[in-house]
Amino acid sequence: MEPFWRAARRCKYETTLAHWRQLLGDHLQAFEHLLLATDELGSHVPSPNCRWSWLRVEVHDQKAVYTVDEESGATLAVSRRDTVVFQVNWRLICRMLCASIDLPFEYRSVGEIVGLSQFTVDRSSLNFQLPIYLASGDFISSAMHLLSRLESPCVILRTDAAANDSSMQLLLQSRQVIDIPLNDYTELDSRGQAKFNGRGLQKLSEFRAQHRPSEPSRQTEPLLSISDGTTWASVRIRFIDYETIRVSVEGSSGIFHYTQLGMANSRNAKPVKQWLVLRTFAENHGVLTWGDRGAAANVKKQTQELNKKLTAAFAIEGTPIKYDKSLKGYRTMFAIDEP
Repeated sequence: MEPFWRAARRCKYETTLAHWRQLLGDHLQAFEHLLLATDELGSHVPSPNCRWSWLRVEVHDQKAVYTVDEESGATLAVSRRDTVVFQVNWRLICRMLCASIDLPFEYRSVGEIVGLSQFTVDRSSLNFQLPIYLASGDFISSAMHLLSRLESPCVILRTDAAANDSSMQLLLQSRQVIDIPLNDYTELDSRGQAKFNGRGLQKLSEFRAQHRPSEPSRQTEPLLSISDGTTWASVRIRFIDYETIRVSVEGSSGIFHYTQLGMANSRNAKPVKQWLVLRTFAENHGVLTWGDRGAAANVKKQTQELNKKLTAAFAIEGTPIKYDKSLKGYRTMFAIDEP
């Protein structure tokens, strides 16, 4: 991504396609999908014969566009597309970066600061929120704006490649803010998707781990008081909504969120695949085969993991879900229903 960010800074993140071609050279094809065409035509384009001279753009009609050499007066017909102004597609790039760290895309502009936007929030635990911002304009103005309003840690991605001076770095550190220059910490994958490189992922991971609250101690006692000798056949599970279930067994019952069952993603607090598989069992009245709608691609592995989590949560002897040869699939030993 370094050639792209270097070119983008030189043209202040938007210019004609002809100028992008001059700035990026052979890299244009790799990065053109990260640009967004506007409704504007540029007033000038670079001369194809001289890197340092510019030609005025004249539009004769919707189809005829010419360049004019103001010294010689010579005119030349050019492609209208070459004169169209393309800007960096920040929303697309931010969406791609979100996907690379498995966070939701939540893009919005912030305040009156040009180029400052929040594009995601890390909510990897119930009491943790880490906003991530993009400063595509002046970094100092963006950072000072956020520091004057925020009391909690945040991440600022910046397009400015210059290192901050020591006083600015100390200020950011004292306020638990990290800045990440995109020039050094992003790359394109084989599909042309912008993503954080290894250094970027490590830097983010370390910062997130540093500020994420300590996880509560793991469940050691069963979620329900269950007498010895209880089997899974006496258990009934009923979904109340997408995130919670009621579990009943021999006069004891309780309502549980998927996070209480150890089925939350540690990075974004969303339900993991085992929860979705449990939901599919409910939809299919306790039966799941490879062909069922909603079955995970790796049914066997996910069912094994689901068995571990259910056993850990309720401490009932035996296997909660077993393979049934007659079905060529899996059957729950407990009753399970949809809402």
